[in-house]
Amino acid sequence: MLRPADPVSTGIPLQATAPGPESLAVDVPFPDVPFPDLPFPRGGAGTRDLVDEWAAPPSVRCPSPGPGGTLAFVGDHTGPPALWIRGADGGERVVDTGPGQVRSVVWSPDGAWIAVVVAPGGGERTEVRVLRPDGTGLRTLAGAGAAGPGGLNPAGPVAATAVRWLAGGTELLVTEADRTGLTHALAVDLSGRRRHLAAGLALQVCAVHEAPGRWRLLLREGPRGARRALVTQIAVQPVDVLPVDVQPVDVLPADAVAAGFAVPGGTVTALAGTFLADGSRVLIACDLGRERPGLLEVTLDADATPGPARLLAGRDDADLERLVLVDPATAVLSWNAGGRSELVVCDLATGDSRPLPPPPREVVTGLLSVADGATLMLALAGLTALGEVWTFDLAGARADGEPAYRCLVSHTPTAYPTVDLAAVDLAAVGAAADHDPAGPPAQPVGYRLVRPVGLRFHAHDGLELSGWWYRPPAGPGPLPTLVYFHGGPEAQERPVLNPLFHALLAQGIAVFAPNVRGSTGFGRSFEEADHGEHRFAGITDAASAVRHLVDEGLAAPGRVGVAGRSYGGYLTLAALVTFPDLFAVGVDICGMVDLETFYQHTEPWIGAPAVVKYGDPVTDRELLRALSPLHRMDALAVPLMVVHGANDTNVPLFEAEQTVAAARARGVPCEYLLFEGEGHEVAERANRLTFVRGVAGFVAAHLTGAVAAESLGEAV
Repeated sequence: MLRPADPVSTGIPLQATAPGPESLAVDVPFPDVPFPDLPFPRGGAGTRDLVDEWAAPPSVRCPSPGPGGTLAFVGDHTGPPALWIRGADGGERVVDTGPGQVRSVVWSPDGAWIAVVVAPGGGERTEVRVLRPDGTGLRTLAGAGAAGPGGLNPAGPVAATAVRWLAGGTELLVTEADRTGLTHALAVDLSGRRRHLAAGLALQVCAVHEAPGRWRLLLREGPRGARRALVTQIAVQPVDVLPVDVQPVDVLPADAVAAGFAVPGGTVTALAGTFLADGSRVLIACDLGRERPGLLEVTLDADATPGPARLLAGRDDADLERLVLVDPATAVLSWNAGGRSELVVCDLATGDSRPLPPPPREVVTGLLSVADGATLMLALAGLTALGEVWTFDLAGARADGEPAYRCLVSHTPTAYPTVDLAAVDLAAVGAAADHDPAGPPAQPVGYRLVRPVGLRFHAHDGLELSGWWYRPPAGPGPLPTLVYFHGGPEAQERPVLNPLFHALLAQGIAVFAPNVRGSTGFGRSFEEADHGEHRFAGITDAASAVRHLVDEGLAAPGRVGVAGRSYGGYLTLAALVTFPDLFAVGVDICGMVDLETFYQHTEPWIGAPAVVKYGDPVTDRELLRALSPLHRMDALAVPLMVVHGANDTNVPLFEAEQTVAAARARGVPCEYLLFEGEGHEVAERANRLTFVRGVAGFVAAHLTGAVAAESLGEAV
């Protein structure tokens, strides 16, 4: 197999591929920097494809700074997601954390311990483990595998997350979800002794302030679509720190809750925050009383009773996603503006903001302040990288005059990524590994990463929708197209690298990734527009997308496929049985086929918060049945692929089994791609490669191959 050659700079900016009608390009263009060319792994008349490095590219994420310039992060370069440590000298190593996929890491402030969240089977049932940076002292503190003193919660904790270290690193704040559907916040010391802090439905700890004798917690709690912002004050008495190898006799009793108040302003859909100074004020990024999340300040009384929320910064065209304090009077904010991230420095006294230079990647996925506020650490993702770690010098530029952004850790293929991406020298690679030296000179063959174009269109009821249009380097005219739906539905399709898209683009198939109603990033009303019986309108959005693409001459009638993951898989199945004449092929990736059986088999802490979003399994049974594709599978008319993880307990495996059985009973060709050792995400690189190869090959066979030629349908 051919590999990318060492990159050389072309010095020639590359343009986005032609989007179709000029009027459809509505978003601000991407920065005009080169994208890398990627050689195909084979030449000649064979099927075009991506090299393995780009069909399943590695990523790094969840950075957590350690002492002396060290860094812990999650990386998957060697296979399953694992704990990596970067030394002060730049060297990197993998640290064994026991069986399972690592989801996140948190280094203790004293540098002595690292907490990791691990999914032993790759699914939703997670554990919190701690270990020393050298890999010794590994033990489980929370989750299904915790051997806590005095026994665990009788309801049985089955999923845990690590939030942050407390008490200088002697205790760890964790959340545990149990089989009752509740989530508990706990402080656990290194010996396993516990303090119970709070409990609630889908409870999330967003910020903590520690003071002598009390802790204050900013919490989000409640079902999807009706979540509250809470401030809780807890009386905390100091306890003796037990040696790690000493097993305490019993669990500490629950501490007295001195106060627990809802922040006035209604419900929230998103919440992040930080306490200021002595804990008498809290900054929150949320949409309390607003259409879009902004920066609010809430003053707290001595008993932690919150006063009214005061807006410090808000935008009508963007959502505030992240904030970090860099000093007591200044915060850096990350705004989601149409899918791309914008960074600003905000004066907390006046609310005035000044923009920072655009990040070198399109989306900020993590934001930290390091070096006493002089430097930002950013987790980034974008059109050429699944995940990287960068730093930004808040002074504007380093003394040597280099750009203020610097790539700290990247496992992205081909070149070491700089702000100006270099191109692969395809002539040095050649056209094929088996080129005959006696024949004609090998010609460079490659695939150039495609920049998407933002499209806007209207649904059947006039609601404005949008999405990202990826057009392969092909001639003019409509193209075979895959419509791909994201999950959630409270998620958003954003301009980040999706290897499946590029595997399809390399074979001449366009991709449209819409944000239908229910997606985040477009305001509270848009996100709530698919609740309950309004989900029928969300399903119809799929037809609106296809008809728009065909009407505008972008998609070829009869050669449109549909695919999606999680909720997007459900939407795929619903679209296939509701509008069977619109599609030529479908791919369901861990989607629900029956909302009733989904509620019966999913984890209780996942099902209980979903009743506002989907409907109540007791009082809304008829609605759930009407919304479930399983009961209309007689309408399925096109080949289907079903992809699922064997250990998925979010959308349980039973949903895939029902889908496959119903499709085959109907006589519809149905391929089943099942991944052992994976859950709701296909995370291990070898499995990701199999996934991309399998799905792209299946879709291409029915949209561009002989199968598609035989089954061309009528125009939409």
